[in-house]
Amino acid sequence: MRGVLRTILAAAVAPLCTWALELTDLPEVLVMVDGVPLRREELASELVPLLSRINAAGGDDELAARELRRVVDDAVCRRLLDEKLKSSGVLPSRKVAERYLAETLKNLSPLSRLKLEHELTPRLDDPEFQLKAAVHLYLVQRFTAGELEISDAEVERYYQLNQLRYRLPESWDLGVIRIDRSRRDAAEIAATARARLLQGEAFEHVAREVDPDGGGNFSADRLQALFADALNSLSPGDVSRVITAPDAFYILLLRGKVAGGMIPVADAAPYIRLELSAVKDTLALRKILMADFAAAKVVYSPLVKSSSAAPGNETSVRHLPEVSPEKR
Repeated sequence: MRGVLRTILAAAVAPLCTWALELTDLPEVLVMVDGVPLRREELASELVPLLSRINAAGGDDELAARELRRVVDDAVCRRLLDEKLKSSGVLPSRKVAERYLAETLKNLSPLSRLKLEHELTPRLDDPEFQLKAAVHLYLVQRFTAGELEISDAEVERYYQLNQLRYRLPESWDLGVIRIDRSRRDAAEIAATARARLLQGEAFEHVAREVDPDGGGNFSADRLQALFADALNSLSPGDVSRVITAPDAFYILLLRGKVAGGMIPVADAAPYIRLELSAVKDTLALRKILMADFAAAKVVYSPLVKSSSAAPGNETSVRHLPEVSPEKR
């Protein structure tokens, strides 16, 4: 394989002082799909950074051929997908995204519906979400409801197999006093404040006096990493030692601990259904487009054809616009 690209390019471009592929070195037409050309300019946004990475890696011929073929095959799959969506009348749009959202919220409990609607509504204008919606609605037309439906048993099985994802960690209700290290006598101020707390002065009073800009309640999530050791040694009502950090001295009051637990399966179910539906949609779409790819008349330019990748294989559809699951 090594030298193939150099040989092809040498016939088309003048010798270069250093071997480096530029966009204009590539043929204007990269591939013909059923007689319709796919031009390099259509893929410029992907090819320019790709060529930059290849050149930075030393102009490896095999890498260049493999990655160029991947980008072209992915583009062919996207074109085939566009044709499918056009013929089905579900092109990506806000209207299609709203239809998908309405279907997703159907049959949910009022609380789950409200939460999921709140999370997904801001994405209605997101092109990726609109594409996801269009793909799903196209597949609903193509397959029977049972083929794409996610059963309660599948949800329960996924929940049981992925319990760590739905475990709630222990949390803390904290009071925090922060004394910036830039303050004069900061260490002495911190030590005096802790002594006052140990003598029984109210935390809020000391915090307002010593740390008027920031004392009081803080999110345990923000402080857990920094204060984990100190928190683990405290019981509710305890005052910590003075904790030294690069930016400040801290004193913690542990007001209480909330035990960890599990997110109930009923609360997790809408998100699990979205995730499993995304997997089914992606597999169904991949199967359809691989068949279409194999059936299409795909004619590559010599430079693209120099890769050993075969059209219609798994690599060719590796970068299909996957219907990625929503995150909680």
